[in-house]
Amino acid sequence: MALRLNVMALGMGMQRRGNAFLSLIIGRILGMHNGKSSSPGHILRCVPSTGLIASPKMSSPLALLKSFVLILALVVLPMALFGLCCTVTWQGRLLSVSGGMLGLGPLLWCIGHERESQFQERLGKIMLLAGIGGFALVDLRAPDGHTAESARIHARYSTNSGRPIRWSVGRLLPEIDQIHLGYAAAVAFDPLFTQQQRTDLSAMTDSMYAEMAADADFTAVGSALSSIYREICFEEFRDGHYFHYIPANVDRSKPTPALVFLHGSGGNFKAYIWLLSKMADELGITIIAPSFGLGNWEKRGGYETITRAIADAGKHAAIDPDHIHLMGLSNGGKGLCLAETAAGPKFHSLIFLSAVWHDRIRPRELAARLQQRRILILSGGSDDRVPWDYVAGYAEKLKSGGLDVTTHCFDGEDHFLFFRQRSEVLQLVARWIAAASEGHIPTQH
Repeated sequence: MALRLNVMALGMGMQRRGNAFLSLIIGRILGMHNGKSSSPGHILRCVPSTGLIASPKMSSPLALLKSFVLILALVVLPMALFGLCCTVTWQGRLLSVSGGMLGLGPLLWCIGHERESQFQERLGKIMLLAGIGGFALVDLRAPDGHTAESARIHARYSTNSGRPIRWSVGRLLPEIDQIHLGYAAAVAFDPLFTQQQRTDLSAMTDSMYAEMAADADFTAVGSALSSIYREICFEEFRDGHYFHYIPANVDRSKPTPALVFLHGSGGNFKAYIWLLSKMADELGITIIAPSFGLGNWEKRGGYETITRAIADAGKHAAIDPDHIHLMGLSNGGKGLCLAETAAGPKFHSLIFLSAVWHDRIRPRELAARLQQRRILILSGGSDDRVPWDYVAGYAEKLKSGGLDVTTHCFDGEDHFLFFRQRSEVLQLVARWIAAASEGHIPTQH
């Protein structure tokens, strides 16, 4: 009985030994071998013209379709399994299962058609429909990013072209699941990110996002992480998105101090705004947090994104132009080094948190531009990404350039200081902003 192989080759050179061997392996993986021992040459001789391997009699459109089905399964199934292993919400798991069904369903459908198996054909169709249904259900439950104007937090766009993308992973997949996928990828590819850090950060972020899930405003505002996937795919990611937090007790018609927060590598996580919102409620200040893809603020348009967000936020809640504070986390420090390099607001003070300095901007250049502005630097003493010696050396050069610099080293803390010591960090920043508004700064620790 001839072997009916339901896989199409990706090229026309299937007569070569290597491709013949590949066809044998794929055929056995799909369980379509008839149980007899066959050589690669025998496999090719037994492939009928209606199989998924290209033959001179196969129509080109059908060959392309079957090729696409195979590629789809080979790409989607590993991704679905990876997602299923990493996601923690029912939406994330349903999305992973649905993706797997969309990859496997068409393949089973083609296999059933070639083997004349009605069961496999029906199973493939059912899986395909179930996958579509799963995506539709997740889409219905995913936030669209719109909140009432009276809400405390908003996802706004400072450009007319900016808008959420409905079918993006950043919108459909809950942000906590995206973070867990990021942790898994970081363990695999980042030599400085340890399994212990992943375990610790997972517990902390799970706790924060569980709290956020009970807040209707933070749930409805959605995620800003779509832009990171666009940057990874070399698409335009500068859409002008920013988070705008306005405490409930703030009179939006009266000028209010503002904290502009620049996120670090990995994207503008909503958890940052959640943490800063506690301080904002206490001080009665607004939070403006622009999104800039993966956080490479030194790229074209980085500083323009910051100034546009501030200008747009002022249309919704009046900002005191003399009390705008600029804060940067990790890679966000590069954005701080760009402060006032172009027309825009003047910043009352700058706050560097576990910050990376812009490697093309010298400390004296920054100091000369900011002219005796007040600077707060917070960093971990055991940060292996931004060593304290590097931070302290840069701070001394800023001081020698005339800036008023306050530093605080958290002994034993690593690069994830903001999450690990969030209460103490927020207290220090709150005291700094409150004191700066009163015309003096806290004593150095």
